[in-house]
Amino acid sequence: MRSIFLSLLLLGLAGHSPAGLAAGAPALDAAKAAALHDAAAQAQDKCFKEMYRDPNAYGLCIRELSRAQTAQSVEQLGVLYFGFVGALSYMRVSQAGATPLANEFLKSFRALQKAKGISDTELCASVPGNCELRIGQTLAMERAAPMAPAKSLIPVCKAGVCRLEGQ
Repeated sequence: MRSIFLSLLLLGLAGHSPAGLAAGAPALDAAKAAALHDAAAQAQDKCFKEMYRDPNAYGLCIRELSRAQTAQSVEQLGVLYFGFVGALSYMRVSQAGATPLANEFLKSFRALQKAKGISDTELCASVPGNCELRIGQTLAMERAAPMAPAKSLIPVCKAGVCRLEGQ
């Protein structure tokens, strides 16, 4: 799998780029591409199992793994991008908590991606899947209206019947 990924990058697949990034020659050499892929794979191995059980644990795992990487590194970008991809996949099945996580990681990885000058195509290739669809979903999320901050919920009980209400 890794050799296919590297071959595609070396063939010069550059394409979709985030706002403010010009498409052109790939910003990643083979070593950086491999580091990006390996960091995303590490995030998948360590954190993805948490997503279906507890999105908060998934988010915490991704954040801790990201902080363990050198700041502003390609490896940190790989971890944050996988955090987004994992949350995005669970958004499609309406997993509670997935959308706020996807938005959080989208902002984090986009800032680092722009600083590194890495195109959407190069970044997307670091995680297996349908890049055309994923890039389209990413761009749609960026164009969508910002989400309102989550409200904290408190239990309210009346006559033995309880429900959660926002504060």
